[in-house]
Amino acid sequence: GTETDPFYVPPEPLPSEVPGTLIRAEAIDPFAEGSQAWRVLYVSQAVDGTPIAVSGMVAAPMGEPPAGGRDVVTWSHGTKGVVDRCAPSKGDRSGFHDFYDIAPELVAAGYVGASTDYEGLGPSGVHPYLVGPSEGRGVLDIVKAAQQIEEARAGSRVVVWGRSQGGHGALFAGEIAPTWAPELNLHGVIIAAPAREFQAIIQSGTLLPGARGFIWQLAIGFDAAYAELSIEDIFTADALGAIDTLFDEEACGAEFGEVAAGFDGAGFETNPLDLPAWVTRLDENSPGNVPTSVPIWLIQGQADMVVPVLLTNVLAQRLCEVGNQVEYEVLPGFGHDDSNRMKMADMLAWTA
Repeated sequence: GTETDPFYVPPEPLPSEVPGTLIRAEAIDPFAEGSQAWRVLYVSQAVDGTPIAVSGMVAAPMGEPPAGGRDVVTWSHGTKGVVDRCAPSKGDRSGFHDFYDIAPELVAAGYVGASTDYEGLGPSGVHPYLVGPSEGRGVLDIVKAAQQIEEARAGSRVVVWGRSQGGHGALFAGEIAPTWAPELNLHGVIIAAPAREFQAIIQSGTLLPGARGFIWQLAIGFDAAYAELSIEDIFTADALGAIDTLFDEEACGAEFGEVAAGFDGAGFETNPLDLPAWVTRLDENSPGNVPTSVPIWLIQGQADMVVPVLLTNVLAQRLCEVGNQVEYEVLPGFGHDDSNRMKMADMLAWTA
């Protein structure tokens, strides 16, 4: 960012390479009366194995916790953007129902709420947008960081929530939890309108202006995560120039969408679906290739114009075919934001 907040500048070297190590926590205004909150910086790991610092937020009730500590809900947020200033912990409220809305309900129910910014949002770097392992690690590692905040009294029992991009991240958190964070006692995953089926999104997005901003951010995120991929191999010079300008302006997701919509064919010179290296990474980052060991509740609005129900139907079938325990609920008349905003009471009951 043009103005660097010292909180987001990690020490060099990092104090540890162990994912989940809390680097620092700073009290912030609570999300609700009778609660407390912090922004945090903690250790995680990039896809290539490099230790990194990731930021996020933690909220907790006041008072004495139950024996064993408070149960935790870790929230995986929807699309914000790919540059540092778009981090929710920096105050970004774009992207519908968010942790600022959810945290008061979590603490009222007695839970610790945790919400990662994800790799590359907050501390310096480019966010690996829709790269599953990166998101999943951030979602789990912030729970371990929250356990190190003495006042939060976070325990080890966890449920993961996520919507849109965050539904994608929550699915990956569930898939990798047994190996990445075996010390956490994961009980379930709630996903609403999750992003996935990336080949289909790119194929249709060349024709649909509203999808092109997501495609641009996906390409940038994959470029940031994988050394063998480059956006210079797929975009025209004009599209690359527009992307450079968006970075110079520190644009977030909505601005990317507005600019990308004006580029016919999504600004591709070479469609990534014609490049085997891109197809391999797109497929491995579309969730549902391996089973999750805990129950999954999949929520989808039938009137969702951002994540269409037809794609979620495909995901639901795949999740079942690989051996997951899935409850799939399609809600008539519900749009993209409604899929978790209107279901909070039921999500809390399922979590309990």
